[in-house]
Amino acid sequence: MFMETELAALAVGVLTGAATGLGQETVAAVVRMVRESLAATPRGQSALAGVDAAPGDDGARREAEAVLREALRADHGLQQTLATHLNVAPTRMTNVVMVNGTRMRGSQVSLGPITLHKPNTTAGLLGLAASLVVVAALLVYGVLQLAGGGPGNDGKGGARARALSAAEALRMLPGVTDLPGAWETSRAADVETNVNTKCHNAEAEFESEEQDASGFRDLRVRYSAYACPDLATATTGFAALTKEGRNPADRKETVFPSRTLGDQSATSSYEVKDEFLAAPGDVGSYLTWRAQVGMVVIEMHYGPARDGVGSERQAEELMRIMCDRAREAQTQG
Repeated sequence: MFMETELAALAVGVLTGAATGLGQETVAAVVRMVRESLAATPRGQSALAGVDAAPGDDGARREAEAVLREALRADHGLQQTLATHLNVAPTRMTNVVMVNGTRMRGSQVSLGPITLHKPNTTAGLLGLAASLVVVAALLVYGVLQLAGGGPGNDGKGGARARALSAAEALRMLPGVTDLPGAWETSRAADVETNVNTKCHNAEAEFESEEQDASGFRDLRVRYSAYACPDLATATTGFAALTKEGRNPADRKETVFPSRTLGDQSATSSYEVKDEFLAAPGDVGSYLTWRAQVGMVVIEMHYGPARDGVGSERQAEELMRIMCDRAREAQTQG
């Protein structure tokens, strides 16, 4: 049986970005499972906060691994699902495990004609596993070249996701003609680059031309897209945005059930009531949709919905359009 210790180390490595070479959907699924498992207990919540604050800290990583290891021992369903996502196949042979189709038995690891020595420590195993992913990827790359696939091609005419430039992040935003219904630009698209994360933040806002029962046109949709330099930064950014839950009205958000868009997403709602400080055009219900699509994190604010103008269906369609554009932008070029 693949030991919980090693599985926890691999999974936490994916969470912190130490384990690379996996597909976007795999990373998103593993990160979501690990975060949910750690968040289930006070100790896990503390461990999660530790790796979020310092992904490269050994102490924080070990604590997260310890909590996840206990969760895996108590929940064999979680263990099997996580192993499946990581392409780790348990075996009945003593001291033998399979990682990405690679046999690891005793102190040796075999990948085709390549034989390596298996480390004795968890950290060493994590580094070895990441290296094996790279070696396997190189072998696959060679096969694709023989089959006619070019650099970054999946062999079926589709390109792998890549980091976007600031100009590409700006072009990724939709225009009024890309949105269903009648809209006009209320805030011109612009882009800024965060000096710390190196993510390009592209933003734009549109106002619906549809009038409510009182004759006002207040429904707006605001897009904020963060094109990050790598998958780990995007995954961490999505988690931070979702946890922070900030919105332009500075109101408390309530989790809103919805279908998943992109690799992972979260939806919430909030209300702006007819208060002394609220402008009449801001009063109503709002939806906030956050999603990760590869190396891009998207935050969309939609509202106010009132008097028959605005709907959950329209908000979902507007977010889906942005997610599709983010996916397409990353696979072009």
